[in-house]
Amino acid sequence: MPSRAIVSALFVAAQAVAAVGATSYAQASDDMLFTPAAPVVYDWSGVYAGLSAGVSWDEFDALIGTPPVRTTFDPSGFAAGAFTGVNFQNGPFVYGVEADINFKLGDDTGVIAGVPFTADSDWFATLRGRAGYAVDRYMFYGTGGLAVGDVSLSAPAASFSDTKVGWTIGAGIEAAITDNFTVRGEYLYTDLGKASGTLGGTPFSTEFDSHTVRAGVTYKFK
Repeated sequence: MPSRAIVSALFVAAQAVAAVGATSYAQASDDMLFTPAAPVVYDWSGVYAGLSAGVSWDEFDALIGTPPVRTTFDPSGFAAGAFTGVNFQNGPFVYGVEADINFKLGDDTGVIAGVPFTADSDWFATLRGRAGYAVDRYMFYGTGGLAVGDVSLSAPAASFSDTKVGWTIGAGIEAAITDNFTVRGEYLYTDLGKASGTLGGTPFSTEFDSHTVRAGVTYKFK
């Protein structure tokens, strides 16, 4: 699980992004004039927060032992989290910044030279840009940015865990069901790079990536 300091820092950063974005939007709305290509049916601009839930498929490509034995761990399971962000809108074009934190269930065990090894990732968080195109009360968007998460590998007598920094990219569709509430479906690919170390004197190295499919509900503040 992430340390309290890491989680606190992520949420402080997210709140700061949302506050700065809201201030910028208020100033820009007074100064910027534009002619939309089509009538704006729903206004996506503003600060929002929400909850998400879905499934995450992880992949650890590992080299373990001397000489190294190549194996792949594929933990998968339920993932849930919370997010916050801010949108700006210019005609049908919507852009903004979003931060989230997510917790995951699921691990995978493989046996190498008679020794069981277990791999998992309990959490990840992202800070991403979003850019979309609004059609009526629907928005199609792409997203990408920074990712942070834990990578863990354990054997019966030892364990290794590290917090890694990487990147994420994805896409989704969001629909406004009322003036304040929206629902979304989203896919994210996350790459947390490489990790290496020893488990009870056994050297290892691993590369980690994951695929997350999730649904979310958002409340947009007026």
